[in-house]
This record gives sequence, structure tokens and C-alpha cells, in this order.
Amino acid sequence: MSSVDLLVPELKSGDAIGAHTLLLRDVFVAQGATVRFVAQQPSSMNEDVLLVSAWKKPGDLIVLQHGIGSLLAEAVIKRRLPAVLNYHNITPPEFVEAWDADHIAGLRWGRAQLHQLAPLAPRAVADSQYNANELIDVGFADVRVAPVLWNVRKGNDRQVDHDAPVILFVGRVAANKCHHDLIAALAALTTTHPTARLVVVGSPASESYQRALDAFAKRLGVGGHVDFVGAVDDATLAAHLANAAVFLCLSEHEGFCVPVVEAMAAGVPVIAYDAAVLSETVGDAGILLGDKTPHAVATAVARVLDEPGLEQHLIDRGRQRADDFSLAVSSKAHRAAFDGLVAR
Repeated sequence: MSSVDLLVPELKSGDAIGAHTLLLRDVFVAQGATVRFVAQQPSSMNEDVLLVSAWKKPGDLIVLQHGIGSLLAEAVIKRRLPAVLNYHNITPPEFVEAWDADHIAGLRWGRAQLHQLAPLAPRAVADSQYNANELIDVGFADVRVAPVLWNVRKGNDRQVDHDAPVILFVGRVAANKCHHDLIAALAALTTTHPTARLVVVGSPASESYQRALDAFAKRLGVGGHVDFVGAVDDATLAAHLANAAVFLCLSEHEGFCVPVVEAMAAGVPVIAYDAAVLSETVGDAGILLGDKTPHAVATAVARVLDEPGLEQHLIDRGRQRADDFSLAVSSKAHRAAFDGLVAR
């Protein structure tokens, strides 16, 4: 029986990497492995973790969750330990350096660690081909693809108010996710749909960027049409998805984008800017934009709002696409990705 050490910076509710790691534990346990978590700080989820400072004897298999520079990666590098890298992408620093200087060091550290981890990794597992290609470019020799492990919840209780349509986006309020483009698109949309509103779910990554967005919305005359609701629990998120007429993502950098999958599963039509991983995640289940000027985005949103046939087509295709990322499907993909590494 194999012993597996899952290295994750922190296990906390609402964190996609933490949730993925908990579900990955279940995949290994189902194969007969014993699993423990190694983290930088105690879990806020009542999970037993071994702090990296006390991690003396590694398990038979080490799996490192990597999305930013960490003491966990540093421990693997310094001890020259063979570790499978489970990669969730690192935001290129140039996307956020103007707004979030405190975050830059961790991003640069994480990217530098990738080069040091490559010769140590017997295998890497990326949650998208987009991320896999980045690892291949860095020098990882054996890279497999398996989607993020996530309990995708289907929603069947949409309560859309077409007289006051809600345009929804879910994700940290960070510059790479381009909330400023969402606001500009809303301003253009209100010329034809004056009651439209933008609802943004997610905690601010940068106070300066959040202040700039608030000022920008006021300057465009849509301050009263934009709601930043912050981080929410699962039930509140489900309610926002049920009320949304369109899920709009204009991000310029995503490694997988779980919120898009959640929107499709909830039956919300998806419109996304075709950048980074979005075409891979959305597939043919949404409208992918090559142009995100405000008029172009507003025109696409208006089409969905005004054409019931198109709306229903996107709902149906989105639900089908979300099935591709169900927990059963992604768990099977992870079993295949780790094949041969877990002794039975």
C-alpha cells in the first residue's frame, strides 16, 4: 500500500486548490493509499495537516499543488525530492504588477521554482492543456492533463428577471480578470438595455484596483448598476447563478476557470473573451469573442438577452459541456494521470 503526501499551501473553504486537494485525497484513498496533508499553516476546515516545518519523512509519493511560490516547493527543491507537480497555473506578474505589488514576489518566486522542480518531477499533472504546454516549455518531461477536481453542482431553478437582466462574473477582483472591461461593456449595453446590471462575486485582491473600478463605474455613469458583493457561501453563489441572465468573462489570463464551468452547469449562457484557457474550457458551449471592445461585447450580450432561441441553445450546450467536468469524469482522468505511481 502506498503512502501519499499531498502538499498544499493551505486547506481553507472557498479555495479551489484546497477543494481540489481534498477530492484528490479521495481518489488516492479509493485506490488503497494512505494519505496525509502537508501544509504551511493549520487547516481552517478541521482537517489534520502536518506542517511543512515538521515534515521529516516523505511518503512513497509526493504530490505538490503549485499555483504560487511556496515553502512547500522550496522544501522539495532543497531536499531534492522526487515530487509530482500538480499545476494550476501562475498568473504572469505583468498582469497585476500595476495594482498588487505585494503579490508580485510570490508569483515570480513560483515561476522560478517551476524551473527548479522540472528535473525533480517524475511526472506533472496539469488541469488544462494550456497549463500543460507551459510545463512542457519549462522542461517537464512527462506531463498529463486532468481537469480540476470539483463538485460541479447543476442548477435547475433559474429565476431570471428579463426586465432587469443581471450580467454575472465570479472571480477574484484582480487586474488579470479585467473587471474594467466588464464595466465598460455594461456601460455600452445600457444604451439599449438601460436596466441591465453587473454583479461581481469575489473578494478584492487589490484595494487600489477595487477603488479604481468603483471610480471608473461612476465616471461611465453606471455606478448604480454595478454590485461588488465580495466572497459568498455556496448557497448565495447558487442564488446569484439562478438570477443571472448571462455569465460574462473578459479575463485575459485563466488556467482553467472553474466559475465558467459552474455557470454552464447552472444553465447560465456563457460569453467569454477567447484568451488563455477559455476556448479549451468553454469549447463550443458558449460565445467566444475575439474582440472585447465595449460595443462588441455589448452586442453579443444583447443578442443573448433578445434571442430566446440562442439563449436556450447556449443553456443546453453549456449543461452538456459541464458534464465533461463532472467529479466522476475528472476523478477517472486523475486515476489515469497518476497511473503507475500508486502501488496497490
